[in-house]
Amino acid sequence: MSIHESASTRSETGLPERAFRRALWMAPALALTAACSVGAVGAVPGSPGASSAPGSTSGSPGGTAPGGSSGAGSGGVSGPQTASADGGVASVGTAPPVVLSPSSRIARLSHTQLVNTYRDLLGLTDVSAADTTLTLDAVVGFDNEADALFVTDQFWSNLQQIAEQYAHAVATSPTALTQLLPANAPADATGKATAFIQSLGLRAYRRPLLAAEVQECLTLFNQGPTLIGGTDAFAAGAELVLQLLLQSPHFLYRMELSDQVVGDRIPLDDYEVASKLSYAVTNTMPDATLFAAAAQGRVANRTDLAAQATRLLATPAATAAEEHFHFQMYRLGVYDGIVKDPTVYPKFTSAVGPAMRQEGLLFLDWIFANGKGVADIYTSRVSFVNNLLAPTYGLSGSFTSAFQQVTLDPTQRSGLLTQLGFLASEATSNDVDTIHRGVFVNTRVLCVVLPPPSPLAKPLPVTTANLPDRVRIDSFTGKGTCAESCHATILNPPGFAFENYDSIGAYRTTDQGQPVNAADTYVFNAGDPPESFNNAIDFESELAKSKQTHQCYVENWASYLYARSVVDVTSGTLLAADAPTVQYLAQESLSNGLPIKNLVLSISTNDTFLSRSPQVN
Repeated sequence: MSIHESASTRSETGLPERAFRRALWMAPALALTAACSVGAVGAVPGSPGASSAPGSTSGSPGGTAPGGSSGAGSGGVSGPQTASADGGVASVGTAPPVVLSPSSRIARLSHTQLVNTYRDLLGLTDVSAADTTLTLDAVVGFDNEADALFVTDQFWSNLQQIAEQYAHAVATSPTALTQLLPANAPADATGKATAFIQSLGLRAYRRPLLAAEVQECLTLFNQGPTLIGGTDAFAAGAELVLQLLLQSPHFLYRMELSDQVVGDRIPLDDYEVASKLSYAVTNTMPDATLFAAAAQGRVANRTDLAAQATRLLATPAATAAEEHFHFQMYRLGVYDGIVKDPTVYPKFTSAVGPAMRQEGLLFLDWIFANGKGVADIYTSRVSFVNNLLAPTYGLSGSFTSAFQQVTLDPTQRSGLLTQLGFLASEATSNDVDTIHRGVFVNTRVLCVVLPPPSPLAKPLPVTTANLPDRVRIDSFTGKGTCAESCHATILNPPGFAFENYDSIGAYRTTDQGQPVNAADTYVFNAGDPPESFNNAIDFESELAKSKQTHQCYVENWASYLYARSVVDVTSGTLLAADAPTVQYLAQESLSNGLPIKNLVLSISTNDTFLSRSPQVN
């Protein structure tokens, strides 16, 4: 079956028809003469044959996880806002105006967003087929970064396969099909089919279908008995329409087609704002409440947007999206693959790594849900452990496979970086890995862009008896060596801060029979003099007081929510348009303890979510 989409309503964009058509998905099993228009779109990026961006697969660092108002955004520029304690919106102070950066008008949904959308659109409880069949994206930054998401030949084929599979599954299930039919649908065949198309089309495209689209899809629907067969004409027609909708660019891409310039911006309509907000903070399509608000024209203004964002941030979907963000930022996915030498750590089984990942996620969930800020990520003694982790922490008492909240020893533990997962993942199978612990702090916590390793770099000498790790690292990469410029002041000190923790994260006071030395100095803010620290507790305390730490965290959330990087990927420098907002929120986080959930609300309710720049990236 070839499903074509008419360009009859595409004149408002003036973009090439051929490029648009290349993004359509073909189902060769059937031959249709009918066409079903999907409305006004331009050329769809990432057409088949496009190459994927280089980088790690599936979502980035850490592996695979877990009718509008015409005045939108036209009332001047707004600064960041945060939720007040009673769930309303309160200003965090005098914020700089938000400058709109050029961005894509059409952004492909990420792997996670697609899988979630299949689930929520079709009411499925098992979407493992889509999760495992759709080709994973090769990305360097976050997995939703629009400019890095393409449609390769393989992805195109996978999308068709899933569309046909899910369309058939839903159409042949009376229960599933009934759930997609409006309760007040007319009883006559044409009225029933029309109601089905309008209702499902609205949710699949995240906007109401045009009258021409409805009519042409109805023509397709009526060919169901001939092309699909069977005794149930409604089910056959529904299967054809489902195949079409699930292969359409309007399903695969989040589109911003509004084009009326007001001042220096193009206000988005209510459905566009609803979709942009929902995919940013919940990684899925708008829910019923958000769709209803969009239909009433009650999304595309600051007050309504803030109310919807506040509501969404209290849902399980927002918690899942927060986990997905932290999973990538802190590389929690690598915990699953941690392997240790069984002769050194006989109790470290394949189940321990995933338990470490769950500890990290539960801790960050707790931070997000309880009004905590960036500093708490690096200073809180709260954690969540089970029987696999408690012994390594030296905790007494009875523990089962269920995780329970505990308070860790304040003399030994402080925040995420003294939890077991980070320490065990940045280690070898039988020893610590000081250098890579230092690399992680620089790149993930402080957003330092490190130079590439020298091609003349040699491997570290092997660990020997009576030679502590610090002595071995210092003698090979410290002051007075050829590696001094990078290691002695940038990489080694933050790694040395964690000398008190062995390869599985257990606390130690000696290494190779000699007392551990975890003291050093480090520059926590570029341009400042170095600060001294005695151990990891001191070190994380300094991290919590560093504006660079807070700015790095804000940069990451802004990039994730905007679905584009807010920094130059080569230099790490903030983009000029984004710098005022990011720096302002970083200062609020540092000075006033801005809760992370309020940080997310501040970013997701600024003018970037209400309007777009007339300049297209």
